[in-house]
Amino acid sequence: MKEGITDIFASIARRDIWLHFAISDTKARYARSTLGPWWITLGTALGVIGLGLVWSAVMKVDLHVMLPNLAVGLVLWFMISGIISESSNCFTNQSAIIRNYPLPLSLHTLRLLSKHLINFSHNISIVIVVFFIYGFPSFVNFGWALLGFLLVVLNLWWISLLISTLGARFRDLGPSIDALMPILFFLTPILYKKSDVVSAAAWFQYNPIATLFSLVKNPLLSLPITPVDYANMAILGLLGWVLAIVVFGRHKKHIVFWI
Repeated sequence: MKEGITDIFASIARRDIWLHFAISDTKARYARSTLGPWWITLGTALGVIGLGLVWSAVMKVDLHVMLPNLAVGLVLWFMISGIISESSNCFTNQSAIIRNYPLPLSLHTLRLLSKHLINFSHNISIVIVVFFIYGFPSFVNFGWALLGFLLVVLNLWWISLLISTLGARFRDLGPSIDALMPILFFLTPILYKKSDVVSAAAWFQYNPIATLFSLVKNPLLSLPITPVDYANMAILGLLGWVLAIVVFGRHKKHIVFWI
């Protein structure tokens, strides 16, 4: 466990490396394109408008209610699903660097996390435009959403570290996660609100991804804020970090042979 903690702190200290890699990954993906990373934002915006028009008619929900819900939900989903999906191949994709350079291994999870946070920072402009049209949340609600987003990122980091470690050993983990993501999409309050489902399916409240979503969505959409959910996700994060550090610290020396 001590070895895992040491590696994580060493990774945080090398911000110059993982942040540079994350920015380079974003630039390389859209090299020589006119809009660059803003293509991500354009695609997300079209998704929000398209799904908003369709689902507002299907579910008979006013567009001024559906669009803010979709804007926040899709932007969060693309970040969360992207990090979870890519984590299974995180160490494998960086095998050349891991074999040839004595860098902290968890640095690569920070690189992955930062890349998706950069994409998220572009997509957040969609939410700002939607709120500009339909109204911004209160300053207090924005503070709750910011706290919720911090808990989301902290939980995503340990999830990424754990999946990256297991994915280096078990190559079937990646396809398994890819197969589960569409199901998780519909089990997550993106096209609807968590309160719409919990009354009909009590088990839904035990979906941690749905609860993480509510930490950010509820304050931004002026829905009821449940402080207990914040405490539960903080506890989940603490337990998750202990599990991830134990697994990563125990198998860190094996990863270079697995990849």
